Amino acid sequence: MTVLCQPVTSGSVASVAQRRATDIIYLDLCKAFDTVPHDILVSKLERHGFDGWTTRWIRNWLDGRTQRVAVNGSMSKWVPVVSGVPQGLVLGLALFNIFVGDMDSGIECTLSKFADVTKLCGAVDTLKGRDAIQRDLDRLERWARVNLMKFNRAKCKVLHMAQKANCILGCIKRSVTSRSREVILPLCSTLVRPHLGYCIWVWGPQYKKDMDLLE
Repeated sequence: MTVLCQPVTSGSVASVAQRRATDIIYLDLCKAFDTVPHDILVSKLERHGFDGWTTRWIRNWLDGRTQRVAVNGSMSKWVPVVSGVPQGLVLGLALFNIFVGDMDSGIECTLSKFADVTKLCGAVDTLKGRDAIQRDLDRLERWARVNLMKFNRAKCKVLHMAQKANCILGCIKRSVTSRSREVILPLCSTLVRPHLGYCIWVWGPQYKKDMDLLE
């Protein structure tokens, strides 16, 4: 978690301090350790300079595994394991990190990884920044497709960080010198009430039929 939180306390907070709106997008790979294709993993090991003896040893270590399920004393048949790296082992985590090592290739924004969790961070106060994040998301999606992986959309979340609108409130406060009822009420009707009354029929319907429909 320290690895994931570090960009929040540095890059993201720095952007907010500069009055820049920032999006932090959390991405999660579906069954990441269980779906690593062995052929693609071995080819990446070879590109990293692993010699033939080492890659053959790793392939032999991964291939030929079987698994079965036990429920209330009943056992299923043994089935071959055709993908994935063993979890809970140092070598398994190291192989997975090598497998996802090229995920940040071509990424424009800040990308951090911790096991199967990925975080993308970038400023979104300009159209250029928003386009950059979208291009990075498209790159990550292509990476997952090429490597036969898939992101879990249900677990993908966005954290939006930005300055509060206190400066606008302060501007209004300094601009209005009078606190009389004749001044405050029109300001309230113009600046406050529209926000409270927007779509009021949705969260506070008047008719019972609308309430029943909403429920």
